[in-house]
Amino acid sequence: MSVDLTPVDGNNTIDTNLIAYAMRKLSIDNTNVTEILTDCHIYLTKLNRCDLLKAANLIDLNIIFDCLNTTVQTQIEISCALLQKLLSILQPKHAFNKYSTSIEHAIHHPNDTVKSTILSELEKMLANDNNVDIQMDLACSIVDCLTSSDMTVSYNAVRCLKRFQSDETLSSSPILSKLQTIMAMDPKIRTRVYDILIHWAKSVDALALISSKGLFTNLVKDITYPDVMMQMVTIQMLIPLSITEYGFDYLNSIGIISGLYRLLSSNPKELEDPLIVILNPIVLEFFIKVTQVRPLFIFTTYPKVFVVLYEVLKEGDDSLVGVAINAITTLASSWECKMLLDNPSASMILNYDGDDELDIWSIFIIELNRIATSTKTELKPGAIQAITKIIQVEKGELSSRNDMIERTKKWYKQLTNNPLKNIVHASCIVPFLNIQQAGYEMLQTLAEQPWGQEEINKCSTLLDLVFEECPKDPIAIKDLKKMIIKTLLESNTSKHTLSEELLFRIQNNDVIKSNEHAPQPDVLVENMSI
Repeated sequence: MSVDLTPVDGNNTIDTNLIAYAMRKLSIDNTNVTEILTDCHIYLTKLNRCDLLKAANLIDLNIIFDCLNTTVQTQIEISCALLQKLLSILQPKHAFNKYSTSIEHAIHHPNDTVKSTILSELEKMLANDNNVDIQMDLACSIVDCLTSSDMTVSYNAVRCLKRFQSDETLSSSPILSKLQTIMAMDPKIRTRVYDILIHWAKSVDALALISSKGLFTNLVKDITYPDVMMQMVTIQMLIPLSITEYGFDYLNSIGIISGLYRLLSSNPKELEDPLIVILNPIVLEFFIKVTQVRPLFIFTTYPKVFVVLYEVLKEGDDSLVGVAINAITTLASSWECKMLLDNPSASMILNYDGDDELDIWSIFIIELNRIATSTKTELKPGAIQAITKIIQVEKGELSSRNDMIERTKKWYKQLTNNPLKNIVHASCIVPFLNIQQAGYEMLQTLAEQPWGQEEINKCSTLLDLVFEECPKDPIAIKDLKKMIIKTLLESNTSKHTLSEELLFRIQNNDVIKSNEHAPQPDVLVENMSI
């Protein structure tokens, strides 16, 4: 027999008598449990947040937890749904103080759905208040879940433990002992613990504490573990630690950095282990992430990173070329990185065979130009976007902006064979959206700078494509066209760099006019000037 919990007056006001009756039925009657739970869930779903909180405080969740003691799957599922709804509304301290024992028992439930549900709710509660007191038995039970073969359970356990206070947790002998024990069980389990430890290592003191407990003892071995997937996961997890100065120094002190550096190769097929072919892009990504925050240090101390990028661009396998292009795009997204790597010694470091002494970006852009004008359609958009990032300036003070403009002009000059025609125009007219978009983005970057405007002025027919209103243009292309015109229109230098005829066409074009009269105009670049 189900319980009719529909509010008599049809509003959201809670009925304490009905709730009490439903809880009493659940505590004394083993029949119709699923139906009663379902009615409770339907009733609670209709309540607003304020009334739901009142109801959650009235309900003894231990009774709902007891309903999990069954093999009936539908009863387990509706019990989990109710617990999700009620635990999420309660104050974390209240929930932990009152239901800690029931929560711990639920985590030991044989059903993985129960475990993952409760762990997920625990993580949310700790996210709201991670200063709650967690009983030792409960904390150890969560650690045990790291060994689960069910990915959802172990994943939620990792997320939950990341919310723990690292110093308190690692100072607890029972928890520390459990972590050490499960790390010795299996490499996959060890990676889950690494994930937590690296998250905790957000300061020099935290990292020192983790290291002193011997929890990183197997790190070097795991980096060289025969299982490539294990290596990949471990290396990727180390990236957040490696981009901090103290983290990089620590990894360097235990041999991780030198070990990874030895794996770097522009032609990994030549290395003894053929699986390095799979691993190499991950190792390269690792060093690129570090280079983003410490460009000059990596350039002077670990130059092979740039040698590999250059050699891959020149004659690497297409899959690796794509990785190298993405890496260059990432590095070029930081002006500090571009400025610090603007060093003529790159010619010698990269064994550049040209006559001139060039910096990194000039050498890279020469190779990117070759790829952007080649027939390799799959690599074209990435190469053009990388070029665009290299010649792009950032907002800043006038003095620093003028310096940026001089540097980007220098790098652009390395593009030979009429780049406006063979890269920009050629890309804008192809039927492939990603290439077409990359072409217009490059044109937009040129429109932002005086020397770029001068280049556009030499090839005014290029703007015919921009002025042309094509109904079949995707929205992204239409927006780029508008942005290019608006940039030129609002620029303080265009009246000096563009011809009168071109300026007249820009000022009287239909693209901007139609946009001005549109009821909901697209968002364009505001106040852009040189």
